[in-house]
Amino acid sequence: MSNDLAGDTEFLGLERLRGTGYFEFTVTPQLSRMDGRLYGGTAIAVSVAVAELVSERSALWMTTQFVSTVETGTPVGVEAEILAPGKRTNQVRVTGKSPTGAVVFASLGATGHHRDSGLNGVFETRPTVTSPDDSTGWTSPFAGMREAAGDAIGTDLGFNRVLELRGASIVDHPDPGPGRTCLWVRRRDGAAVTPALAAYMADMVPMSVGRALGVLAGGTSLDNSIRIGEFVDTEWVLLDLRPHLAAGDYGHGTAHVWSADGRLMATASQTSTMMRFDPDNLPWNRTT
Repeated sequence: MSNDLAGDTEFLGLERLRGTGYFEFTVTPQLSRMDGRLYGGTAIAVSVAVAELVSERSALWMTTQFVSTVETGTPVGVEAEILAPGKRTNQVRVTGKSPTGAVVFASLGATGHHRDSGLNGVFETRPTVTSPDDSTGWTSPFAGMREAAGDAIGTDLGFNRVLELRGASIVDHPDPGPGRTCLWVRRRDGAAVTPALAAYMADMVPMSVGRALGVLAGGTSLDNSIRIGEFVDTEWVLLDLRPHLAAGDYGHGTAHVWSADGRLMATASQTSTMMRFDPDNLPWNRTT
């Protein structure tokens, strides 16, 4: 399992309830989007963490579908079910529900025991980038919009409360193309990155899609997926964002998660509903 499930539980505010597979967490500011609603990275991170807790195995992959959303301060009930228990591998389903019983997110994934002498290999090449110390503090492309919106966007919401991001300069990229973006990311408290936290961090593909299109755009997730390899003890990770395509206001892309010493620990993917942002018509001010 993850080296720090207790740390994941604390970070996500998870509380184990009655029975084996029942949990609850409350949507706090660090688990929210800028509009004060549940952050997609939170939902998949919770799904990874509870799957590991209930199965007592390491997460292998997880896909989270976003069905509805809830606002900051709302408790979310989570049920983790082992659908197919095996000697090595468990197939797991995770469902998050609002206090009214409405489904907020639904996840499918698997956990398993790795064999020490099993097959191993990495078949991607990490971009050559500046180190965290030689990279500059990353400013969100939406910073100007936040200022223009005034109190419409809560400045205390989102991953910026708990993550430090630095924009890495790309020296050489194995898959060059529009929108390629590399970010060094770490927890502000210096804790090591776990699979659950990597899933939380990797929810940034829509930003890279907008960058590839050359417009100020973001998106709300339809799904987040992560496929998990070997994790090593690392404070910094490099998010290697690679947008793939956009069609009819839907965007697709991937995010490779590299350790500070250059190991590919996970690869994530995302589909989102894309929105071109206009400071005079902010999407988080809409009521429908």
